[in-house]
Amino acid sequence: MNHQEKLKLIESEISDPVLFTQYRQSRFFSFDFYTSFRTILLIIYWIASITLVFKYQHKIKKTFHDFGKSWFIWIKIFLGFELLLFLPFLIFSRSAEPLLGFELLHFFTAVLAFGAGLSLLFFPRILYGLNVEKYIEQKTKEKTDTKDFLTQEKILEIETKLKAVLDQEKKFLKRGYSIHNLALDTGIPGYLLTLFINHHLDCSFSDFINQKRVEEACLFIDSGKYDHLSIHGLAEMAGFNNRNSFTQAFQKFKNISPSLYIRSAKVKNLSKSRQD
Repeated sequence: MNHQEKLKLIESEISDPVLFTQYRQSRFFSFDFYTSFRTILLIIYWIASITLVFKYQHKIKKTFHDFGKSWFIWIKIFLGFELLLFLPFLIFSRSAEPLLGFELLHFFTAVLAFGAGLSLLFFPRILYGLNVEKYIEQKTKEKTDTKDFLTQEKILEIETKLKAVLDQEKKFLKRGYSIHNLALDTGIPGYLLTLFINHHLDCSFSDFINQKRVEEACLFIDSGKYDHLSIHGLAEMAGFNNRNSFTQAFQKFKNISPSLYIRSAKVKNLSKSRQD
């Protein structure tokens, strides 16, 4: 474009600010493709966001009655304002007053930015993120520290669900399995699980899970089907993050190193096969 053509383009956009937000030129796509595509993409993103928020809010409510309450309220308000960002385009894009849609869009953008900034100022936890583990720990401290807090009926319910999730489904074999995952899988609030494990099983959650992993690793070794695996491979199969954590847990609960246990198991399996 020469100087005069550039000047004419700038003057046209100054006189009509609607043009400033439209992308009409394209080498590969049809005229005005990007303006419509941008809006469609934003609508898809917005619908996906709404779906995820309501899906996980319902899921979390089953285990944590008030966890993330402030965050969910904030994100709903945010998504409400976000809807207003593309709603004017949908309403006024084909009407005779595109300038009104342009002005509404920028007005709601300003409202969204101001509201988001204000909420983050007074509720900084939204910005820093929410920690499920800390929430469970806090809820546990708020509750009584006695065994009497859990009724016999609740204890039986927890035992039944733990048996189904851990002994039958063996969810603990997933690496990084946390108290939050266990709460979601059992449908029992995390602080109740923590109370049960701490007071009724007299151990920590990590020891509780690691002991089950070690027992499972012993079954793998005793079966003789995994003799081709290294200690690192066995550790991963049992749900440990690395060989060191596996070795430490094995030594703690079996009072023997994994390598010695493997050698002993191989001798037993060899002796058994000869007898058979």
